[in-house]
Amino acid sequence: MGVISIVGKIVLVVLNILILLLSLIMIAIGIIIIAGKDVYNSLLDKFEDDLQESLSSLGLSVDTSDISLTDLILPVAYALVALGIVMGALALLGCIGGCYTLKIVLIVYTIATGVIFLAQVIIVILVYADKSAFDNAVKPRLKDTLDSYSGIEGTDAKTLAWNALMNYEGCCGVDNYQDFQGLSTWPPTSVGGQMVNLQTPVICCRTKSASYACAEVGTATTANNYLEVGCYDKLYNLIMDHALVITIIVLILAFQFVMLFFAIWILCTMDNKIDII
Repeated sequence: MGVISIVGKIVLVVLNILILLLSLIMIAIGIIIIAGKDVYNSLLDKFEDDLQESLSSLGLSVDTSDISLTDLILPVAYALVALGIVMGALALLGCIGGCYTLKIVLIVYTIATGVIFLAQVIIVILVYADKSAFDNAVKPRLKDTLDSYSGIEGTDAKTLAWNALMNYEGCCGVDNYQDFQGLSTWPPTSVGGQMVNLQTPVICCRTKSASYACAEVGTATTANNYLEVGCYDKLYNLIMDHALVITIIVLILAFQFVMLFFAIWILCTMDNKIDII
């Protein structure tokens, strides 16, 4: 085995150990999210403080102690756990195949990693070139979390989460205010003891005050309300266009390409017979 093959084995093993550690971190994060807000409660303090400040400006007193973003990000948590398990299993195969030069293991590892690499490249191209397929998969799930939304005075976890998100990001619904139309729990007939005829949730108002005209039918406009600003696009742009996220995606793809290259190199420099020990 040549020098390049030896270096390739070392690189393959080291990178797969790093991937294995990353997969464990992803699984841990997913489990923490699924476990609920008691585990990551400190992360919600900023959302809760901002929401309480807005509620005070609206002249309202609402118990926000049950706030939780779990329902909104639960699909992401399950995806992290599943992806972490798959990545960990492949990384383990890569470590074993690289350490002991097991041809069968390396063949399985190369094929599986190659398929996943190509799938990831296709997904990244679709997400950044034409994200409609991604939107169609994610948006319906987000809209399902609005099923029990009850307005600015709601105290259930989903309502509080949406109020905190819309208040923090300056947005209204997944696509726009029409996402709230037809819900069995919204709109309320009164807010803070005042009779109202709401077109959008009060939290969608650009300026928070004890007057709710900015959210009512006939007086809510794009000038005083975020009614046409969807939270989905704001979150998508915040996450997917973030330099750190793009850097991580590029590094992951680069790592996988390097691992594939050296796995194939090692296989090509091995004997033609299939070694099992």
